[in-house]
Amino acid sequence: MGEEFTKQFCSKYFIVRTAWLYGEGNNFVRTMINLSKNNKELNVVNDQVGSPTSTVDLAKAITDLIGTEYYGTYHGTCEGQCSWYDFAKKIFEIKNIDIKVNSVTSEEFKRPAPRPSYSVLDNFMLKLVGLNSFRDWDDALKEYLEKE
Repeated sequence: MGEEFTKQFCSKYFIVRTAWLYGEGNNFVRTMINLSKNNKELNVVNDQVGSPTSTVDLAKAITDLIGTEYYGTYHGTCEGQCSWYDFAKKIFEIKNIDIKVNSVTSEEFKRPAPRPSYSVLDNFMLKLVGLNSFRDWDDALKEYLEKE
């Protein structure tokens, strides 16, 4: 609704859609690390796929974009895709945390709100205007975890 309002009443706008963000504050990465401190194993869904995205990468992309006149709607996520299960496994691998991660379905791991099974976005428009500065999701994650 906000996007449509913006498009209807503004001739110059940037709409940037993103997903699976992590950075400062609470996020999936910190949740997994915190849960690993008090658990020997965790259940993580394997049937929801997306592109984990660093807020550092997103901020750079937005900064680059607003310095142009390439107005419009963009998708902005790190490159590549994985399931929440793959994401959790990679977090523990990078941090050398020894924990058993069980692969479960969304049906087995009920959440208060339904989540899409496939939320991968394509940065096509950023690539088209030569402004896709997003790294592969696992490279961005590694840098983030090295600073944690």
